Amino acid sequence: MKPAPVIMTRHGHNKNKDVIIMSLPALPQAQHTLCFFRLDPQFHLYPLTALPAGLTMPNAGQSLLERLNEHDRQRLEQACHARQATQLGLTVNGRRWQCHLAPVEHDNWLLSADVSQNEHLDELGLLEWRLHRALGTERDARLAELADLLFSRLRPDRIIIWRHYEADELLRPIYSQGLPFALRPVRADRRYLRTLHQRGGLSYSHCAGQPLLAAFDYLSADGIHHRLDVPLPFAPGPAGLLSLEYARPHPAMSASDMQFVAALATHLARAPELTATLPAGPVPDGELMTRLTPLLCRHTGQDFFNQLMLQLVGLTGAHTALVGLKPRQADTIRVLACSRQGQLCPPFSYHLAHTPCAMTLETGEPVRLFTTDVATQFPDDKRLTEAHIQGYAGLALRHEDGSPLGTLALLFDRPLTQPASLQALLQGLEPRVGAELRQRRMQEGLMVTATAFEAREGIFIADSQMRIQQANQAFARLCGLTTAELTDMSLLALRADMPGVYEVDNIIQALERTGWWQGEQQLLRTDGQPLPVNVRVSKIRDGLGITHYVYHVEDISEQQANRHRIEKMAYGDELTGLHNRRFMVEHIRDIVTLAGQDASRGALLLLDLDDFKNINNSLGYAVGDALLVQVAERLTRFCVGLDGVSLARIASDEFVLLCPNLGHGYTTAKTRAEQIAKGLRELFALPFEISGLRLHVSASAGISLFPLSDAGHEEYLRQADTASHMAKRIAPGSHVFFNREMAEEIQERLQLSNALQQALRNEELELHFQPQLSLEQDRVLGAEALLRWQPPGQAPIPPGLFIPVAEETSLICEIGDWVLQRACARLQHWREHNSGPVRLSVNISARHFHSPDFVSRMETLLQRFPGCRHRLILEVTEGVILENLDESRQRMARLKELGCLLSIDDFGTGYSSFAYLRELPVDELKLDRAFIRHIDTHPRDRAIIACILQLARQLQLAVVAEGVETEPQRSQLRLLGCPAYQGFLRARPMPEDVLMNWLSGQA
Repeated sequence: MKPAPVIMTRHGHNKNKDVIIMSLPALPQAQHTLCFFRLDPQFHLYPLTALPAGLTMPNAGQSLLERLNEHDRQRLEQACHARQATQLGLTVNGRRWQCHLAPVEHDNWLLSADVSQNEHLDELGLLEWRLHRALGTERDARLAELADLLFSRLRPDRIIIWRHYEADELLRPIYSQGLPFALRPVRADRRYLRTLHQRGGLSYSHCAGQPLLAAFDYLSADGIHHRLDVPLPFAPGPAGLLSLEYARPHPAMSASDMQFVAALATHLARAPELTATLPAGPVPDGELMTRLTPLLCRHTGQDFFNQLMLQLVGLTGAHTALVGLKPRQADTIRVLACSRQGQLCPPFSYHLAHTPCAMTLETGEPVRLFTTDVATQFPDDKRLTEAHIQGYAGLALRHEDGSPLGTLALLFDRPLTQPASLQALLQGLEPRVGAELRQRRMQEGLMVTATAFEAREGIFIADSQMRIQQANQAFARLCGLTTAELTDMSLLALRADMPGVYEVDNIIQALERTGWWQGEQQLLRTDGQPLPVNVRVSKIRDGLGITHYVYHVEDISEQQANRHRIEKMAYGDELTGLHNRRFMVEHIRDIVTLAGQDASRGALLLLDLDDFKNINNSLGYAVGDALLVQVAERLTRFCVGLDGVSLARIASDEFVLLCPNLGHGYTTAKTRAEQIAKGLRELFALPFEISGLRLHVSASAGISLFPLSDAGHEEYLRQADTASHMAKRIAPGSHVFFNREMAEEIQERLQLSNALQQALRNEELELHFQPQLSLEQDRVLGAEALLRWQPPGQAPIPPGLFIPVAEETSLICEIGDWVLQRACARLQHWREHNSGPVRLSVNISARHFHSPDFVSRMETLLQRFPGCRHRLILEVTEGVILENLDESRQRMARLKELGCLLSIDDFGTGYSSFAYLRELPVDELKLDRAFIRHIDTHPRDRAIIACILQLARQLQLAVVAEGVETEPQRSQLRLLGCPAYQGFLRARPMPEDVLMNWLSGQA
């Protein structure tokens, strides 16, 4: 196929040149990657064919050169300058264009380009490669060079290099660049450092709220939002880290960014400033200043002090070298740098009283020497006595007016043998050290001043007419104006007059009276929105008597929002939006106190949703949550018509209504509380519709009236909770008022629970056994293990009394484990000695059966007692199985695999369903005594039992009738074909020794 010809036509006329329009036949957009363009002398591109999908053109007026890198731009310019057809590759917007250039009329070019190739460039990765090649073998870069590179590529607002002192658990900043920063050490958090070194780097957003950064307390004050920390891999010596800090929101660091910073951290650790080596020991006197000259020329600032102290210890053999500034009004030295035995120490303050440094500053001589026994001469200086210092050489540095500026001191653990050389050395250092100290003091003063005025909080100065004279950038940002626009503006124009805000007259009176005022105001921004601020005002008067006011303004909108959010989290329920338990407990205290003062009565109603756990388990937590939300909405609408009622959700399915002002008498309050309870019952009469389901839910209510003279504030919740449990026992959806008898019953149950725990530890529990016999031959088939409690010296406690108490707590699981262990041990013993019943049944409670480790415990028991396999029968009720049918089916299948036999206890009294019998691996059914009791007199009971027996025969299930107490009952069961029974007719539950004698009599 021949290529389409290029068609050129002239349109219009111009006195300088004709306009050239080239056109080519259009190609379908999605079927080609070859494009044709016209390139004019100004390097503007004009497409001649349709562009492929995804290819974008430069904006009108934008040159192609602006979209090329430096290398491609030079090549294109050179090719066009040569005016010859050529081929070259260009990178444009992430694609690599393979181009062919051909000159046409009027200095235009025909450019054909294959744009099918995508190009991806990791600039930081390439830069790291070049850095490695440039610095890997030739030289080590300076700190400033590498910091500049980080600033240019990642644009942090500040870079800090920290050194870690493991023994002192300190991180000391040794270098910073960017925002002003006081080189102050922080306490090293071991958890933070361990996490940093394990991960190789940590990136944080919202730094002020990060627990791992709690030691870096300056972050909030400096307004640092984002921070990246990377460990410095020092070869010998202490570890360190590199911090990049951003005073503005910053996106999460990418993997390439982290890799780039980690690579630069490796080079930073090799920087000459951090790797300078010290001489091995003292050097000859004549070489001291010669050795120090490169350091004096090369370093300045904190680096100068650090390196000087290290070098002085190495050159002179001193035990300690320190240099510090003396505050004008304090009798201390603020040590800036200290080297002790070749290691830099964290900054500290050194009290001058009774020290050789004090004498150095007090004498007129610049150098003070103590050649021997200096610790003896200054016994109060613990630094001298603890290190057994012998010699001292000190240099006093002074201001131009002669006042003390600071000191440099060398401490030796040996007498000074050549003091003259040390004196000459210190005198030679005096000009440079003094200049550095004066520069340090001036920088600190300027930093304090600059930080004070250009701090994070807004600052401005107003005249006596309340017109702004000068404002900083922070205040201008708060207002939404520039500092120039704020100048000469009246403060009243910036004040939002809102309720609850201090009046201007009150503020002026306070300033006249005390000279200062502090409080909250509303700043009116240029967008018309009020901004809550905290304002501090100080009245000042200059030397001419002119009054000004200095205002410090802090934006507290975030604080207020956080406070409101915290209050909502602390006192609100996230799911329903109601108050929570914490709020209600505090609110009860206030309401009850007011009721006592007003001699009025109220009521606390606690609503407990009935069977809510079953809804969660069967329909899922999403449906359960939706139900709780709808209940909260109904209760909220109900409370609208009640005066002063407070509503809260205090637990998963529990809600509280606190109703004050129900009357001044007990009877009136109880009557009105009864009416509210009946209204709540009607409220739950209508079903709840959730996801197409209609759920009928009731709520049992417990009611506690207040105030009571002997009740604490939290006692009312406990009383209502007790009453709600009583209501559930009576009937779901009912309500009960609390009375003292309930409290006594609860107390008795608590005492019984405690005693039962003690009984389990003291081996007061024992097993009794009731035989199970065949109806045809009256032969012993097995036995059921039943728990008995015999306190020493007391009457036995009935199982019907203590078993329900145990089932309300996890104690039932401990008791169940004890019963299973004893039952398996006896069954194993009987088999080994060919005595006792062949099979043994054990009742399993719902809580025990559904405990997470029940199956694993049974597996352990059967491994320990293998003779119990296919002889141990676990009895569970229908309710236990149907509580979670899927889980129960899986557990029962696993128990069958282990060799357990399974029986459904009390069959026919619960949720009897023939459908689930075919799905469950059941071996036996136990007919409940409720059917047996009237089997000889009630035909319907006989009919039910007959149906169950027929079903069992079809499903090949064993059947045991329990509670057989009379001969007519046994006769009826035999006529119906029941295979086995147990009951008082033949044998009551008995201890093991009595059982053995009974079995002997049966033989």
